Amino acid sequence: MKAVKIIPSKSFRKAVLLLCLLPYNVGGVMALESQSLWNVPINGFVLPIFNMAGQTIWEVRGHSAIMVEDNLLCIKNMKLRCFTEEENPQEIFFAISNTAFVVPQTNSVSGNFEIKIFGQNFYASAHTWEFSGNEKKIIAKNRVKVFLDCNLEGCSP
Repeated sequence: MKAVKIIPSKSFRKAVLLLCLLPYNVGGVMALESQSLWNVPINGFVLPIFNMAGQTIWEVRGHSAIMVEDNLLCIKNMKLRCFTEEENPQEIFFAISNTAFVVPQTNSVSGNFEIKIFGQNFYASAHTWEFSGNEKKIIAKNRVKVFLDCNLEGCSP
């Protein structure tokens, strides 16, 4: 086996300095990469939310999603589904809207565009709305329409 002698030179010192500074530069590069993710569409977006047992309790999907701020996603062609937390989960309702905004840290979805909400015995629509994932309910605020498909004795509040 031959021994290799390394002769320090200016280029060698530059390479060592570069390797020493690399970990510090990675953070800067990663920050630039995360900023460059803004306004880049994510096609086929899906965000499922799980309970402690690992069941999906609600999910939001979209044709595409764009990060518009640190904690705000704009979803195009949104579909929101909400489920019961039983052994065999059932869909409580689903809703669709052309555009919606998701705040993952607060488990909320909202919009100023029409939403159509479909449940087992009802259909509703609104133009300004908020969904609370923690409470699993939609608060309709503007131009609200509700259609019930049941007799009043068969409906539960």
